Amino acid sequence: MVIFDTTLLIDALSGDQKAINAIESYKGKENAAITILNKYELLRGRKFSEQQTLGKLMDGLNLYGIGNGEIVTSAEIYRALRTKGKLINEFDILIAGITVANNEKLVTNDKDFKEIKKLGYNNFIVIV
Repeated sequence: MVIFDTTLLIDALSGDQKAINAIESYKGKENAAITILNKYELLRGRKFSEQQTLGKLMDGLNLYGIGNGEIVTSAEIYRALRTKGKLINEFDILIAGITVANNEKLVTNDKDFKEIKKLGYNNFIVIV
């Protein structure tokens, strides 16, 4: 399974061909998912009509939540980033923690995830 990150989905909805191609490349090959945080990021601040469109997009995706394992992994990632002086957005750390704890791949075009990749999580996070 792959997890699609918020920036990738927003770019695809905006017509960005690179993002659309990345999403299309996984169709039929792997199940796709988002995290509860991605869903929140996508829906917050959107008009009701936009929320309905996004809701239809997300209906076909699995949804990962946050449990103990995800929190522990996120905290480990946070500490490692803090030690290196490379802190990033808290939501991105939590999304990475969910991804790593569930042994999945994150498909993203958010450059902040490169800092997590540098920590040795290369098998889990894919930068598009």
